Amino acid sequence: MTIPERRRYSSPVRAERARQTRAQVVATAGRLFAERGYAGTSVRQIATAAGVSLETVTQTGRKADLLLAAFKDGFTGNPDAVNLDALAGAAGPADLVTVVGRVAAGVRRSVPIWRAFTTAAMADPAVAAARAELAVARREEIKERLALAGFPASDRLADAVGLLTSHEAYDHLTSVCGWPHEDYVTWAAAAIQAQLTR
Repeated sequence: MTIPERRRYSSPVRAERARQTRAQVVATAGRLFAERGYAGTSVRQIATAAGVSLETVTQTGRKADLLLAAFKDGFTGNPDAVNLDALAGAAGPADLVTVVGRVAAGVRRSVPIWRAFTTAAMADPAVAAARAELAVARREEIKERLALAGFPASDRLADAVGLLTSHEAYDHLTSVCGWPHEDYVTWAAAAIQAQLTR
């Protein structure tokens, strides 16, 4: 006797509800990590603040996974984003100030979660590994974008562009030194242009 194969049940309504719940959990986690830090935020606190069960949060991912998703969500507006295309646009950088402005807007939105991410990386090996992977992926992505724009895609040039558009540079100049966001964008675009024409 052959056992019939079970039909898979697929509901677009259910899938959309699950997507919305995940987005709510990630956004709540990001807010709590930014306010309380990584160590000061528990998975149970995330569940309570999001209005979901502890099981729902743990199904969304480990605490380190939530931190990474919250950072990506703050930076690009998408917790599953893997690159800068969501910010800079898939086409090549036609206008450097516009591209830098878009990236800087993502950096500004995600600076608080980046601070939590940086602190957590010092204490949690899983977060440190995720941060290291992000750094490698960012360098490669910048090299790809430089090559598409006709510039030499060297590690050194990618590192310089990465530093100029980093959370650390933005945070230092705007939070510590008091620069307006627009001044940072103008400065970063000019500094990148200077690197590209060297």
